[in-house]
Amino acid sequence: MFRFSVIAFLFSALTFFSVSTLAQSSDDDRVIHIQTWKLKSSLSGDDATAFNEMLQRQIDAVSGDSRLISFRAARHGWGADSRDLLLISEFNNNEDLFSFYEDFNAILEAAISKEQLDKDNALFDKYVGWHADEIYGVIAETK
Repeated sequence: MFRFSVIAFLFSALTFFSVSTLAQSSDDDRVIHIQTWKLKSSLSGDDATAFNEMLQRQIDAVSGDSRLISFRAARHGWGADSRDLLLISEFNNNEDLFSFYEDFNAILEAAISKEQLDKDNALFDKYVGWHADEIYGVIAETK
């Protein structure tokens, strides 16, 4: 999880300082952060159960944070490559997004034991490879 959050934060910070975001009104500047992870291999048996429990622990740990509107994990359901795992988080603005990811490790460490975090990191590293981060602005007219 530590590698996951460091990568996510660094990419997000780079994006924030190097790319201008979509023009948004001050009334609706919500942002959606999508992390796409590519699984190295299919999950099955006990590892599949443990992986899903890891995702649920992470969602439970962050769900009470006031900066976060929503946080979801989604798996690829249909199509050519079923290895995609998406982590989708929604925030009111960029400031909430970046401050949340600055605190992400501390949030997990407060909610999950070090022993469990180490197990989760090992499982994550075993199955998860390539990843990408995107930050999207909500188009107010489409709501």
